[in-house]
Amino acid sequence: MQHVTGSFRGLGGLRIFTRRWLPDGDPRGVVIVVHGYGEHSGRYAHVACAMVERGYAVYALDHRGHGQSEGTRVQVERFDDYVTDLRTYFEEVRAAQPGLPIFVYGHSMGSLIGLLFALRYQDDLAGLILTGAALKPVGVNGATKPLLRLASRAIPAVRLVPLAVAGISRDPAVVERYKSDPDVVLGLLRLRLVVELVEAGQRCIAGLPRLRVPILALHGGADPICDPQAAAIIRQRSGSPDTTVKVYPGLYHEVHNEPEQAQVIEDMLGWLDAHVGPS
Repeated sequence: MQHVTGSFRGLGGLRIFTRRWLPDGDPRGVVIVVHGYGEHSGRYAHVACAMVERGYAVYALDHRGHGQSEGTRVQVERFDDYVTDLRTYFEEVRAAQPGLPIFVYGHSMGSLIGLLFALRYQDDLAGLILTGAALKPVGVNGATKPLLRLASRAIPAVRLVPLAVAGISRDPAVVERYKSDPDVVLGLLRLRLVVELVEAGQRCIAGLPRLRVPILALHGGADPICDPQAAAIIRQRSGSPDTTVKVYPGLYHEVHNEPEQAQVIEDMLGWLDAHVGPS
């Protein structure tokens, strides 16, 4: 297996950090990893290695303001800036792996980026994997949305909204590694980004009936960060006839980092294999 880092110039000229994990032989397909809020692409190395072992080339980027990419930490002018960066990277990946089916795998905030990307460019995709979809962030409801929007206009960069770090996994070692990772942004969420996240989720929900691309949505049934109801929303509203939704009872937000991660990753691999065909 080959592991290589790199970068490209994203919207506004920002340097966007990238990683790729490649099999030693010819890959059978490509997976682009789109990580969640505050984290970075390196936290998916174990998932990438499992995919490479099955013959997939795995590419990932650190979003602007995240990980080793440039930009104000965990702040964005518009949520669509993430989607624009992903499109630029997608074209680079497609040029590097011509003719291969390309899947996007988005977790949490990354699921919204992946969904918005798919709604614009689904004809270019072989499929979409979503984990811990952030369609309904816990703690945000009809009463709080107008207040958050108003506050974000006055003090957009202020960090006021807490993130339940302990809710990422039931494995204490995963939580401790997250908290000690220098490339993870800890602390409160900026108001502007919270509002952008909520509005992006609403756009994704509204757009689900337009999807035709194959979808795999996985969610922890005890996720305290993103409401597991997102799984039901995807199941009910997706316009794709090839939609698979699975909820794991008792699992927290990062299903790929739970004690049951081997089963979760195998579920992803089985779905990928079914949509690529024999190796």
